[in-house]
Amino acid sequence: MTAVLGAKNPRIIELRRLIGRRSSRSPEVVLEGPRTVREALDAGVKPDTVVIPETESTSAECQAICDRLDADVELLTVRDHVFEKLAPSVAPQPMLALVPRPRVELPAATDPDSVVLVLIDISDPGNVGTLIRAADAAAATAVVVAGGADPWGPKAVRSSAGSVLRVPVVSAIEPDTALQALSEAGFRVVATDVREGEPHDGGVLEAPVAIVLGSEPHGLDGSVDSLVDAWATIAMPGRTESLNVAMAGTLLLFEARRAIRP
Repeated sequence: MTAVLGAKNPRIIELRRLIGRRSSRSPEVVLEGPRTVREALDAGVKPDTVVIPETESTSAECQAICDRLDADVELLTVRDHVFEKLAPSVAPQPMLALVPRPRVELPAATDPDSVVLVLIDISDPGNVGTLIRAADAAAATAVVVAGGADPWGPKAVRSSAGSVLRVPVVSAIEPDTALQALSEAGFRVVATDVREGEPHDGGVLEAPVAIVLGSEPHGLDGSVDSLVDAWATIAMPGRTESLNVAMAGTLLLFEARRAIRP
């Protein structure tokens, strides 16, 4: 019978410290919930550690996932109140997994259908996750996250609905480094502006293209201007000044996809 660990267990104390100090530079990320862990396994991502609350340890869903784990995966069952303190969210799903942070390189070359989404200093993890989900739906080649929210943070992962496990996500990179590399790889770098630029549906997003979005409050820093090939804007005949960045990014992604296959 598997031992049920309490709050004073040395390994639980260590895990609480590791999860509590997790940052965008941490070598491991935390996945929450059986569905997300199952999607990780489907994507070939192997957990180092899996933690389950005691009352869920015999559930069919958790058992099905545990049966798929390799023998060297650390599997821990903990008291329910201990699990709640370990989990990064307020209302946690009944499973945590620590997995190595995926290391993804920028695309080194393009094909005619390549679309890359570049997010610069987008601070809301919900928007980052939603944009990764949109990129997955639009069959984007990759998503580049330069600054802002960690795409592997709990809220971003939940908002991506598993897409962060399917779309190559490049992170921990400087904006100018990313844009320069994409340009050299053959991408047309198209940035967005709420007031100026070519109509987003007028051909400016012709692939291969890297679509660049900036933060909602401040937009893109002027330092990237010299690395941008064209600017695109979404016409808004109504009275609002701008769209939510996740909504705008979704429109741009699907316009780029439509231009490839009308």
